[in-house]
Amino acid sequence: MTDVDALLPLVRGAVDARLDEVLARLRAQWQDSPAVTDELLEAAATALAGGKRMRAVLGAVGLTLEGGDADPAAVAAGPTAARLGAALELYQASALVHDDVIDAADTRRGRPAAHRRYAARHRRAGWTGSADVYGVSAAILLGDLLMSAATAQLGQATAGCERGAARAARDAFDAMTAEVAVGQFLDVHQEVMPLPAPTDRPVAAGAAMREAALEVIRHKSARYSVMYPLQVGALLAGVAPHGELLTALEVFGEEIGIAFQLRDDVLGVFGDPALTGKPAGDDLREGKRTVLVALAWQRCNNAGRKLLTRVLAGDEAATAADLSAAAALIRDCGALNAHEDEIAAHTATGLAALEAAPGALPERSRRTLLGLAEMLTARRS
Repeated sequence: MTDVDALLPLVRGAVDARLDEVLARLRAQWQDSPAVTDELLEAAATALAGGKRMRAVLGAVGLTLEGGDADPAAVAAGPTAARLGAALELYQASALVHDDVIDAADTRRGRPAAHRRYAARHRRAGWTGSADVYGVSAAILLGDLLMSAATAQLGQATAGCERGAARAARDAFDAMTAEVAVGQFLDVHQEVMPLPAPTDRPVAAGAAMREAALEVIRHKSARYSVMYPLQVGALLAGVAPHGELLTALEVFGEEIGIAFQLRDDVLGVFGDPALTGKPAGDDLREGKRTVLVALAWQRCNNAGRKLLTRVLAGDEAATAADLSAAAALIRDCGALNAHEDEIAAHTATGLAALEAAPGALPERSRRTLLGLAEMLTARRS
């Protein structure tokens, strides 16, 4: 059993228990308002269920990196790690609820997305007004509630820490939430930009599409998925804000985070719905301009780019046959293999950052980070 295998159940158990406490307190606070407990908090519980808790695990690992004599397992399963993990998971749930609204997604982790769930409840009850408007409005407010709870948990995580460490951790958490908002905007903005003509310098156009996709990945998901959880945990433990270790974690976290999201983009086209909880080809259906699509744009012929244009329109013009054909095109033109090379390159850069700072990391911590990198970049769900 690796260090990662040992840490995962400890962190997940502690964080799940903490999240249950958060929901229980909210239910008690609003017990006299059935609309809140029945509609808002049940949806909050659903939004928090089923995740892998990887950000919580990364935060806990960050807490163990300061060194000293403390047992890493005890730190990872302790109250500070549980509170930090709950803050990260509550924020993750908030971001996903809002992301599903923006994408008009139907499902999340194999269940109806929050706004779809609310709209369906409206229709079943026969309430007045638009079910869809109610669903979107309620989901936005659910995301806000989850964000508020995340902030409260971070405050509790930092309460017993040295003042400078607490301030540095809060600053990093705030930077994370702001950067995700900017990344989300970049994603929304990029998707409304006109696609290049299929015959207009496809190699250069694909390269520009790839760079734009990487910018979105970096700010919307990569840094908040891996880098920030590690850094917030490390700062909370007292790691120097501008020292060698935090610099190594920045490069490692960003590069492994990019590889993690690139793997997610593969699963969004070729993943098994039973494992991913999303329909096959969902990213194509939503018109996502991913690195995978950009690589295909460069490599396929004009007919293939016309197919991708139709699929990326994201307005239901593409049929199921179009989606299947686009997935086959991405695979057969060599884009999928090139994309695997990209994942490997970003992973290698991230790992090299750890190797370049041998004195900053105990060997056990380095092994743990290597195990996490493997888990994040080679996953199937």
